[in-house]
Amino acid sequence: MTEPRPAEEWRYVSVALAVVGVLAVAQVAGWLVYRSVHHGPTALELTEKCLRREKLLAVDAARNDPIARTARGGALVTRVEDNGVQVAIARTEEEAKRLAAAYLATGRKIELRLDVRGNVVYVWEAPREPSPTQRQTMYDCWYE
Repeated sequence: MTEPRPAEEWRYVSVALAVVGVLAVAQVAGWLVYRSVHHGPTALELTEKCLRREKLLAVDAARNDPIARTARGGALVTRVEDNGVQVAIARTEEEAKRLAAAYLATGRKIELRLDVRGNVVYVWEAPREPSPTQRQTMYDCWYE
């Protein structure tokens, strides 16, 4: 039996390194393609899932609110402790401020019922300020 010469060993090592390099590049390329195609759940989907599964609330689309329907992140309605709330999810905080300004411009007295938290706008149905537990229920299901 003859021993391989050092030059032959380096050839095997270089071929093995080339194969590992090609596999690493293919793995990174596959990860980049997957990341660009598969997006995670949206803030609206996460909020709706939290309200339904964790808070056991009925959730529906905000069909009767023309301002909420303009929210680029989506909108929903639910009831917390017998107080209805419309949730408009903006994509940015600037959009949330625009939505809040649109609600205030309607002339309705909603200052006490209007909450803006980050990029989410809450408009409560009852003519009074929502209770701390009502707010906390909604804030528990807040996603950015």
